[in-house]
Amino acid sequence: MTWFFWISFIFSIIYFISLLIYWVGLYRPVKPQSSGKPKVSVVIAVRNEVKRLPKLLECLKTQNYPRDLYEVIIIDNDSDDGTYETLQEHSKDFYNLKVLTTKGEKSDYKNKKAALNLGIESAKGEIILTTDADCLMGSKWISTTIGYFSNEIGMVAGFAGVIYDRSLFTKLQALDFLQLMAADQGTLNLGITWACSGQNLAFRKSLFQKVGGYKEVIDRVGGDDSLFMQVVKKKTRTKIVFASDSKAWVENEPVNNFLTFVRQRIRWASEANYMHKLNVPFFTVVLSTFITNLVPIIYLLLLFWGVSVLKPLLFFLGLKLLGEGILFFKATDVYNRRDIRRTFILWFILQIPYVVFMGILSFWGNCMKWGNK
Repeated sequence: MTWFFWISFIFSIIYFISLLIYWVGLYRPVKPQSSGKPKVSVVIAVRNEVKRLPKLLECLKTQNYPRDLYEVIIIDNDSDDGTYETLQEHSKDFYNLKVLTTKGEKSDYKNKKAALNLGIESAKGEIILTTDADCLMGSKWISTTIGYFSNEIGMVAGFAGVIYDRSLFTKLQALDFLQLMAADQGTLNLGITWACSGQNLAFRKSLFQKVGGYKEVIDRVGGDDSLFMQVVKKKTRTKIVFASDSKAWVENEPVNNFLTFVRQRIRWASEANYMHKLNVPFFTVVLSTFITNLVPIIYLLLLFWGVSVLKPLLFFLGLKLLGEGILFFKATDVYNRRDIRRTFILWFILQIPYVVFMGILSFWGNCMKWGNK
């Protein structure tokens, strides 16, 4: 068992160091770069989101950015719940709203990327801002995000937090996504380009065109955020930063049933599997995360079968708890989520089988359908 211990030790140390990197990065937020006001296009792909549209459109209507300098482009992607018709109705009293549909359009892309590509191609803005139908944002979202751009900066990632209530399921979702956001911001603050969320992402249209859009990730069910960011980093020298100002944050609604949650996370996890083609160091960290969570399960099984492995089990659990705890308490401070700290221990326990199963099932993630359908 010595060989197993040392392999587990190496990957656990890599994972622990990655957590420390995120933690250090959270202490070094990037400040806004300019006060310019370029033309902005908010591009949103939707599918069967008729119930969520009113709240989203209200948030976008009340932006404090100059009315003649931003447009909202919402692209319906084969909805069958009246989404497209509802959007057309709203466009009558929403001056900035442009409604498109993928129906009848020929595209090299499928699903969400087909809709996003259509919207970006028709966009008049210098800056493209993407989000999702289940997201809500404050009135200064556009203006604050745009403030982070400069001549050197071509992409800005932003925080997306899960809205939670008293239910344990929503708190666990919020905590899970909080750790992902902490990792995204922590690395970007240090100039390390690893991941982001398409729920809150901005980039120059010229940059999108320069790298060939989503062509390099055309076969992925997703790929419009972290994988696209990797393509941008590989093909250009532009700087990518994280907008730390809370006015640039968005909040998204939690998933309301477990099966939908699992499908969503499997789809997200499938993107990590593709990282070995775009960013080997990041893929190594992803692999280390999987192995670090797999190791306690293996040791528990060995313990159940009568093998004396209690000490290494406690060692690896302790190392994991220390690293994740340090990052968690800093992240709850940065993102003002201190009230979910009591959920941490339960999340820590559940995360072990959760990461392992998501990692295994991620190999089928690219077969998952996108959208609320």
